[in-house]
Amino acid sequence: MMVEEELLKPGENELKEMQPYIFDLIDQLNNILVQNEDLLTQIGLARRISVTLSIMTLHRYNPDIFMKEVWDDVLQIVEELKKIPQVATQLNDLLSDIEKLNELKKQAGI
Repeated sequence: MMVEEELLKPGENELKEMQPYIFDLIDQLNNILVQNEDLLTQIGLARRISVTLSIMTLHRYNPDIFMKEVWDDVLQIVEELKKIPQVATQLNDLLSDIEKLNELKKQAGI
């Protein structure tokens, strides 16, 4: 195991650790969209979430690209979701994933 870790580039291990959190984040955001579709459509957020989910899914196997291309949009969407009382109570798991991904992002130097 030591030899394998020495061959990894800086941050590469963190990028690998990000994948399950990214997959879970996609699932959580998709569930929120499905469960609150009418409300989010009325507010005008459903389409934005849907487009962002498509981009997230496209880059889910490339955490470095995911973090550079999509991450800021994800954070903005989550901030908007926090403002909606009916949705805010459903964000615990999603916020946990975001916290862990932010930590790994910092460790990876992205």
